Amino acid sequence: MNPTTALVVDDSEAMRMMHSRHLRALGFQTQKVKNGQEAVRLHEEGKRFDVILMDYEMPEMNGAQATKRIRDMGIQSVILGVSGIDDENVQASFVQSGLTEFFSKPLTRDMLIPYSTFA
Repeated sequence: MNPTTALVVDDSEAMRMMHSRHLRALGFQTQKVKNGQEAVRLHEEGKRFDVILMDYEMPEMNGAQATKRIRDMGIQSVILGVSGIDDENVQASFVQSGLTEFFSKPLTRDMLIPYSTFA
């Protein structure tokens, strides 16, 4: 059985480390990138992940733009949006870009448990 894979996309190194730690504790094999452009590039190169944690606010390409590009490639991974922005319009546009679900930061390990069975 292959390990469940997860991609953590966040411009904050601290958030990438914390989210990766949560995912690894649930049995995920993780990879981290610092912006949406890097996430899209990985998918263009043929990489696939069971779950993607996508931050909203990032340089180069934000989470909504990256999510839309990934969905436009036909990729059906679970994409969980995370953001500290408390603006319903921003959250709604993020969800409409193709998210599976949206979470407000801080993300906890318990929030990820339902997604640890997608391998």
